[in-house]
Amino acid sequence: MSNVQRSIVPAVLVLALLAPRAAIADDKPFTIGSQPVWVLLAGLTTGGTIAIENRGAHVGGELSLARLRDANWFGFYADGYYDWGVHGTYVTAGVEAGHKWLGIDGGGALRIVSGAVEKGVTGRLTLGLGFLGIYGRYAYFFDTMTSEHVVQIGLLLKLPVLSFGGK
Repeated sequence: MSNVQRSIVPAVLVLALLAPRAAIADDKPFTIGSQPVWVLLAGLTTGGTIAIENRGAHVGGELSLARLRDANWFGFYADGYYDWGVHGTYVTAGVEAGHKWLGIDGGGALRIVSGAVEKGVTGRLTLGLGFLGIYGRYAYFFDTMTSEHVVQIGLLLKLPVLSFGGK
């Protein structure tokens, strides 16, 4: 190896060590528009069952995880509530989606009355007014001893508990 080659190798190594690198604290690239964010929401639900049979008030809670971007959202929800009309508990879970003040959700439903568990499906349309929503819900239960059809109206108060992502 010649003297020139011997001096080039250390010079290249020194330049590589001195080369500028991106700092860890550099800002992320500039973007236009909102960034998607995941939000965990918790709330209270109340209202009344207005179906022909088993009318009564209900009260319970709801938990949802939704991805928000601009004025749209999509996510998952679960709720549970006691209904004095059937003297039993309802549990529903499924997907939810919406745009601005209008939301829709649906999924599976369980009704627990006197130790018996009835399975069904449910759907709900919600008109949102800030943290408060006014909703109408329909549920249908298969092979049931009580009413197959359940129609409810109610109020839903949901507040953000945790958010992650976005800016």
